[in-house]
Amino acid sequence: MLSFAKRSLVLLLVSTLALLFLLNYGLRHNIIARDQMSYGTESGQVSSRSFQSSTAESSDLVSASAESSDLVSASAESFDLVSASAESSDLVSASAQSSDRDVERQKLWLEIENSYQTQSKDHYLPKIIGIGTEKCGTFALFNFLRPHPMIRMGRKLPEKLLNDDFVEDLEIEAHFFDAQRNMSNLKAYYDKLPMAEEGAFVAEKSPAYFSFPPYFLPLAVRKVVPHTKLLLVLCDPVKRALSDFHQEWALLQVHRGPGNLVKYKNFTSFLDVYLPKMTQEIGEWDETRTKYQILNVFRQHGRDYLTTILTTGLYALHLKRWFPYYDQSNLMIIDGGKLLSDPGPIIEEIQDFYDLPKLLLKEDYVRDPDTNYFCFKDWKTGELRRLPKSKQRTRNGKAKLTDEETVRLKSFYKTHNEALFKMLNRTFNWM
Repeated sequence: MLSFAKRSLVLLLVSTLALLFLLNYGLRHNIIARDQMSYGTESGQVSSRSFQSSTAESSDLVSASAESSDLVSASAESFDLVSASAESSDLVSASAQSSDRDVERQKLWLEIENSYQTQSKDHYLPKIIGIGTEKCGTFALFNFLRPHPMIRMGRKLPEKLLNDDFVEDLEIEAHFFDAQRNMSNLKAYYDKLPMAEEGAFVAEKSPAYFSFPPYFLPLAVRKVVPHTKLLLVLCDPVKRALSDFHQEWALLQVHRGPGNLVKYKNFTSFLDVYLPKMTQEIGEWDETRTKYQILNVFRQHGRDYLTTILTTGLYALHLKRWFPYYDQSNLMIIDGGKLLSDPGPIIEEIQDFYDLPKLLLKEDYVRDPDTNYFCFKDWKTGELRRLPKSKQRTRNGKAKLTDEETVRLKSFYKTHNEALFKMLNRTFNWM
């Protein structure tokens, strides 16, 4: 049996051929009639009956052609209906595929949850570490990953820290490699990690790892957790510096920020002092002096912590010390701008990077109608898992760069950004 679509196409083809045949036949008949009239006029033998008969036949032919034309129109309309039906069928098919995928996800999700419920928990080293960058969205990234049934993050905090203004960060940031000098003391690391089931993916993020001393920190990470893959978020260093400045002010309000920050009531006054200083101490990118420049960054860090507001954004220098031990097979570099504007595809890529079952899908990430920030929408309950207000400090439109501040910072980072793009063979929308 031919399908409705195929029958309609055959009908359209046959009708078109019939129309062409009738038109061709009518044209030939009229030419013959015309010639007969001409010949009859010359010989005086044309009869009115012959002429009337020819005219009637020609009229019948026109009627037949009109009917054939109507048939073609009807067939064309039928073809349009078939096309519309096919499009509708595609939509139904896509919906069915989405439904099938949801069913498969639910099945696998429940299987994982049920298998873990029967297991005891123990100490495991992390399989996922976020190494930075500060103020580039690392908390949002890990908050987006957290719902995955195979990922474990968030240690149990001492009671004295439960009311801390930055409790969300303290919960998932271990800060083992940037603060612990005895790297063989794994118990100290375990104490900063959640307990987990065998086979689960323990995760921690400590943004200071990327750009803070000690110089040998990347080597230490590779030795302690040799099979762990890393995540690194890079964002516009100009905007990052502003965000970091306001972060330090927020810390100062709870008596944890650098005391000398009180001298600078706004970002411009801070740049007036620190931009000339860092331009002189670090300077432009120089391939022949990168190790010296990195060590100088760390010297400045030790003398005056506020220098990190600017030096953390020297991404190419910091990557120089990571690349001897990591490459694209075990270090995933994420565009912080895209993470902010469309996190879903990035979360899917991360699951592929870690060979995790793809249970978090791009459509799970939607904008919070109250804040306009992206958040995870629980596919089972519809609940929105929003970012805490402490993570919206510089994205609420209140903290803005002036044109002059933007120009000065872009000039400071220009050669370092160019070196980064060349190093990664990739560009970001920062210049």
